[in-house]
Amino acid sequence: MILRRLIVAVPVIMLLTLVSFATVPSPQVGDAVRFAGLSFDEKAVVAAETAAPTVEPTPTQVPSPTVTLTPIPTSTRPPTPTATRDLRLQSARVPILMYHYLSVPPPDADVYRLDLSVTPANFEAQMKYLKAEGYTPIRVSDLSASMLEGKPLPKKPIILTFDDGYADNYEFAFPILKKYKFVATFFVVAGFIDEKRPGYMNWDQLEEMAIEGNEIGSHTLSHPDLKGKSAVVQDTEIAGAKLLIESRIGTPVTSFCYPASKYDSRTLATLRSTGYLAAVTEISGTRQTLDKILELQRIRVRGSYSVADFAYWIKYWLSK
Repeated sequence: MILRRLIVAVPVIMLLTLVSFATVPSPQVGDAVRFAGLSFDEKAVVAAETAAPTVEPTPTQVPSPTVTLTPIPTSTRPPTPTATRDLRLQSARVPILMYHYLSVPPPDADVYRLDLSVTPANFEAQMKYLKAEGYTPIRVSDLSASMLEGKPLPKKPIILTFDDGYADNYEFAFPILKKYKFVATFFVVAGFIDEKRPGYMNWDQLEEMAIEGNEIGSHTLSHPDLKGKSAVVQDTEIAGAKLLIESRIGTPVTSFCYPASKYDSRTLATLRSTGYLAAVTEISGTRQTLDKILELQRIRVRGSYSVADFAYWIKYWLSK
């Protein structure tokens, strides 16, 4: 009886063992099935175990349509050419008055000193006339700035220049200029100023006048006749004076005055190479031109002139 139960139970146990193995996918499942006497397609089981899961395809996103902008057509017409204006002033009618001493000449004055001396009373009468006639005094540097850079000039420009740097220029001319709100250009012999020669202005006076808007220009170091002088002499007199004035009063020196109006081609070349922009001569006239900016014309104001003479010669040279 016991043996019969065992014979019946063995297949059942084997079947249960087969089921337990079938729940765990492994290579041993085929062996267990064969052990139980059942048929088994091992390749089909392996293929089923290793097959990739089915994944639902992701819908392809359709790109949004882009708007194509039609470019605005540009004009193919060439631009209208603009006129190119030469800012440089090629020529101008500007009287440049030449003064020296501004004082009553001493009793022993020779003919030259008398001719070069304008009394303070006459000078003030001349300034009063210029004011009444609507003239606007400017500096030599203002004229060069107009010619070289295109800066505008007043309606009736006129330039007052003083040669040599005499002490009476500060004592008498400077107060009268301030009274009428006029400016001037003072050409000084720099070496005479530096050595404190009697009868000449000093650096403090020149600096004060510069602060008031007046221009301090160069009349060389020692007032020599430059014509025919060597390069060394001309360099020393021209460049040396410029450096000395600039170092003493701190303002740029761009204007020059030839002693006795004597110069040559070397002088002109030296002026250009050392930074001067304009120079005045004793050539009579009022027509100032760009190509002669280093040879500007002037009108000598003589000690014998009355106000009527003064007015006459300005009008005369303006008409030439």
